[in-house]
Amino acid sequence: MTPPSPANHQPPPPPRGGSDAQAPQRTTTGDPVSVVAWAAVRLSARRLAGLALLWWVLTEGSAWAWGVPVILITALAMPLSGLSRLHLPACLALCPVALWLALRGGVQVALLACRPRLDLHSAVIDHRWSCLPEGPGRLFMASLINLIPGTLTVRLAADRLVVHVLHLTPATTRDLAVLERRIARLHADQKEID
Repeated sequence: MTPPSPANHQPPPPPRGGSDAQAPQRTTTGDPVSVVAWAAVRLSARRLAGLALLWWVLTEGSAWAWGVPVILITALAMPLSGLSRLHLPACLALCPVALWLALRGGVQVALLACRPRLDLHSAVIDHRWSCLPEGPGRLFMASLINLIPGTLTVRLAADRLVVHVLHLTPATTRDLAVLERRIARLHADQKEID
C-alpha cells in the first residue's frame, strides 16, 4: 500500500460546536500580527490619554517634546493593570474614606507633636485579610496606608498585613477593616464583599 500523495491529503475538518470552534488561533511571539496586537493593546486611547493627562499635570502643560516619547515608552513598558475592570462607584466611595483617614491622621499626628509630653501608644498590629483577594488590591492597600499620617506598612504577607501605628486607638483595627472592604469593592461586586 502506498502512502497518500500530498495533493490528495486534506486536513481534518474543524470541530463543530463547543468552545473550541469559536476560539481564535494563537499566534507565535515572533509573528508580526501578534507584535502589532500587543502594541495596540498597550497604546490604547485610554492609556495614552491617562498618561498624557498625568504628564500635563506633572509638567504644568509644558515640555511636550520630551513628553510624547516618554508617554509612548511608558505605555509600551507598563504592564496591563486591569484598571478598566474597576467599578467607578466604588472608586468614588473610596476617595472620601481615604481623604478622611489622611486628614484625621494628619491632625492626630500634629496634636501629638504639639503636646508638651508625648503620650504615644505606638504598636505594630497584624491586620488579617478578610475579603481582599491576593493581588494588586492588597498592594494598593499597603501603599495607601503609607500615605496616611501615623501609619506605616511593615510587611505584606499572604495572610495578613503588618502595620506600625504611631498612636493605637480602638478605631484603628475597625478603620483598617473598612479600608480593606472599600478597596475590595473596587474589583468585585457588592454581593461578594458583604
